[in-house]
Amino acid sequence: MSDLSSYKPPSISRVSGSFGFLKWIVLAAAILYLLSDSYFIVEPTEMAGVRRLGTVRTHEPLPPGLHFKIPFIEQVDKLQVSIDTFRIDNLRVYTVDNQSVQISVGITYRIPHDAVLKLLYDVGRSGNVDIHRNIEQIIADRTLRLFAKRNTVKISEEREQIAGDVRVAVSQSVRELFGVEIFDLQIPAIRYSETFVASVEAAVKAKNDAIAAENTVNRIRYEGEQKVVTAKAEAEAQIARAQAQKQAQILAAEGEARAIELRAAAEAQSIRVRGEALRDNQRVIELTLAQRWTGQPPQTILGTGGAVPFFNIGQTLQTGQHPVPAGQ
Repeated sequence: MSDLSSYKPPSISRVSGSFGFLKWIVLAAAILYLLSDSYFIVEPTEMAGVRRLGTVRTHEPLPPGLHFKIPFIEQVDKLQVSIDTFRIDNLRVYTVDNQSVQISVGITYRIPHDAVLKLLYDVGRSGNVDIHRNIEQIIADRTLRLFAKRNTVKISEEREQIAGDVRVAVSQSVRELFGVEIFDLQIPAIRYSETFVASVEAAVKAKNDAIAAENTVNRIRYEGEQKVVTAKAEAEAQIARAQAQKQAQILAAEGEARAIELRAAAEAQSIRVRGEALRDNQRVIELTLAQRWTGQPPQTILGTGGAVPFFNIGQTLQTGQHPVPAGQ
């Protein structure tokens, strides 16, 4: 009771003073908020548009810099216009041979000046700045269409051409629909199905086995050809040796025949010379007989009855008598 009796309520002057101070604080905060909401800054990589109570007030995109607007009534929509990139991963496509392929597609794009307001207020919801979502479906659709015309086996071989075709198709569609400029489009990843990879590996193995078998056949054929060549060379060598031996024998026979012919010619010439000498000089015979006489009388002489003994040499030697000429 003593505490309550001693309590004294604050005076009206003090309460009114505190309320007045709080009012000034709220007023100052409101003024600062109004001032902060009365301007905006567009960054160098951006462009902007202004709506007033839902109505677009800008006819041209606002460039980078400081701009003013009516607080609470006007709203600012900004859009990045510098070169940007984004990527779509795990995009599943199907080829002409009904093979499933997962790819990744990356694009590099830029929003030109004349496409800013269109993207802000004509595409999707008002002020929509999600460019990636706007063009992602276009990229997926065009990519599916082009891959549906390709054979899975040739995708790796024709990868650059496929990327170029997708870039042309996407660039044309995105430009017509959204005004966005596509600078580049890449397909950084291609993942084939497990069944296709297994079939390719089996085909590669079969091809390698075929190549190995063909190499073996070629090696055996080469070895056989080498043996044939060796046998042929040996046979030719034997033939050449036989021909050389035959030629040598022929040459030797010809040489022997020539020698005989020369000897016969020499003998004939000698006989002819002797005959001519005898014909020209009869005493040559006597000279020849004298040269060949050994000192013994002849055993026989020529007579009218033929050849008769000249001396009976055997009888003379036995009797010791002088030999008597035949016919006496």
